[in-house]
Amino acid sequence: MCFRRLENTRHSCGHDITHGDHLVDCGSSACRYSSKHQANHHDCKNTCKQWLRPPQNVVTQTSGGPCYHCPALRN
Repeated sequence: MCFRRLENTRHSCGHDITHGDHLVDCGSSACRYSSKHQANHHDCKNTCKQWLRPPQNVVTQTSGGPCYHCPALRN
């Protein structure tokens, strides 16, 4: 099944803030979200996956300062 890849920045306070969101295609013709999903008429609701896998959180950047939720930690 397809899933969302959430790209995050990890701040010094330990919080992750999402800054990117991409759909990762599973390549299955039996997944309603895939680019390979069957375009022809079929019983999609009963034969195809109707949901995404849970999102994958990936830390792609780090920050030396706290996030905007932690103003008490700012200088």
